[in-house]
Amino acid sequence: MSSVSSRALGLTTVVDGQARLVGAKCPDCGTHAFPAQAACSRCGAMMNEVALPAEGTVWSWTVQRIMPKPPYNGPQPFQPFAVGYVDLGPLKVESPLAGHAVDTWCIGEPVALVVSESGELGSHLLFWFESKEQSK
Repeated sequence: MSSVSSRALGLTTVVDGQARLVGAKCPDCGTHAFPAQAACSRCGAMMNEVALPAEGTVWSWTVQRIMPKPPYNGPQPFQPFAVGYVDLGPLKVESPLAGHAVDTWCIGEPVALVVSESGELGSHLLFWFESKEQSK
């Protein structure tokens, strides 16, 4: 299976040397979306692409303990992983979480975006948020 980068898919960009998710903002009602979409789901207006904040806080989280169904392409044998909603200010983004043990996340914990260019955390992930605090 060939790998495709998050930039090739239009999910991420680089702004001032920092990786950012590519979202969209409605100029009429201010609604944000990720991934970017052409039309606003709230009012129907055409949306503009925007670079979303690269840092946020964990809004909620859980541990995925059961292997997802195909086309899941993660580590074999399956390893449980943390996934959460990250509050970026204008919206919340669902993402894998990394940086410490899966059962030790805290709501409100500061996190930063990491974009995989070479499969550092695993070739199956294009991006994730990592704890800004020292590993627990």
